[in-house]
Amino acid sequence: MDLRGKRVVVIGFGKSGQAATRLLLVKGAEVIVSEERPREKLPPSYLSSMEVQGVIFETGGHNPETLKKADLIVVSPGVPPEVFKPAIEKGVPVISELELAFRFLSPEERANIVAITGTNGKTTTTAMISDLLKLSGFKVFTGGNYGIPLSEYVLSNVKLDKIVLEVSSFQLEKIETFYPHIGLLLNITPDHLDRYQSLEEYAYYKYRLFENQCAEDFSLLPYGEPFFKRFKNMIKGKIFWVSEGEKENVSAFVEENKVVLRWSSGEKEIYSLNGFRLFGEHNKFNLAMALLAGRLAGGTPQAGEKLIKEFTGFPHRLEYVGTFGGITFINDSKATNVDATLQALKGLFGPIILILGGRHKGASYKPLAPLIKEKVKVLILMGEARFVIQEELGNLVETYLSEGLPEALAISFQVAKPGDIVLLSPACSSFDQFRDYQERGEVFKDLVKKYAPMYFKEDSFQEVYH
Repeated sequence: MDLRGKRVVVIGFGKSGQAATRLLLVKGAEVIVSEERPREKLPPSYLSSMEVQGVIFETGGHNPETLKKADLIVVSPGVPPEVFKPAIEKGVPVISELELAFRFLSPEERANIVAITGTNGKTTTTAMISDLLKLSGFKVFTGGNYGIPLSEYVLSNVKLDKIVLEVSSFQLEKIETFYPHIGLLLNITPDHLDRYQSLEEYAYYKYRLFENQCAEDFSLLPYGEPFFKRFKNMIKGKIFWVSEGEKENVSAFVEENKVVLRWSSGEKEIYSLNGFRLFGEHNKFNLAMALLAGRLAGGTPQAGEKLIKEFTGFPHRLEYVGTFGGITFINDSKATNVDATLQALKGLFGPIILILGGRHKGASYKPLAPLIKEKVKVLILMGEARFVIQEELGNLVETYLSEGLPEALAISFQVAKPGDIVLLSPACSSFDQFRDYQERGEVFKDLVKKYAPMYFKEDSFQEVYH
């Protein structure tokens, strides 16, 4: 891909936009950055260093005329399609940062890419695969939607053995040639329906992970994936099914306290889950996916066994915060959609005081109803979405409304009894009141650690998972 002298517009100057800009400069392009934020909101040192290298910044919005005059547009994840629609109508090619970086990888590097997509569990599964390969002795780059943009790897000029990428639907919208040698689709549940016209459209972009593969590549999917019949023609690689319950016709499955891998030769590998530290049945499935992908990528069984005992997960994902007066507090702020909250409830037993709410993303909350009836003692609804959730779930159990997280937590202190779990698992994005789910989770943890000891006597951790 020859970019010398080409006029390239980068839309969005976040992490991926910054990496794309640097890569484009190295490749000789004339770069214009189009950024919605005003100039004073951009990092000044980074801004000045880019301008010294010839980058032009247009801030405070996106100028359609600039976009229409570009030779190429590189769009950051999450930028609404209507921003660059006029350019597409003029015939300007639009690609994602992921696609840009992929075009500068060697054939050998492309043959060693493992990429993970899905609504939930991407980051955890990406990290597990990366760790398994590292434990097997490989040098691994881990990034994409999680962590470091792929463009940073290209810029480093360091060649590693394996590339493990978390990939979002936003990134897959604007690929043309990108493909992984091993692609994983973990799940598809309602999310981002404020961007996509239907769940089927969202699923289509997830399935794009497979469309540029060939017969020598591997495609891992959950057994019974509901959109498979609709989009199976997009899959070009060899399919491996993974299941939580089905034991036949699959390559990996979870059975009680073990994960079983089954190879075409008939040979089985059995991994005990004794010592596995992640909570929730969904994480056993994610582990099965990771073990199968890691083994297909050349990882060893010994590394898989070590991974099970050593992997500790991430903050804000069913994270234990503390137990005070027999009341356990759990931070699951990463649950930004309904299915993530559903999985959290499946992995806990009650009585639960559930804090829901934030910015509504368009999906119904009704799928939570059966588990709320079964396990939840009190619902505390907060933020912009509280009235929508109240309409759908408020008649199931005792329910309180609060404007924000501090008030919601204060209510939980008043209604909690010894043996209860206070669970922050919002099923909504955080953007009504917080920068991101990390900030929301940190605020929750800080409030619990600061005020819970004033209300309750600190107690030891109690087992709340199965």
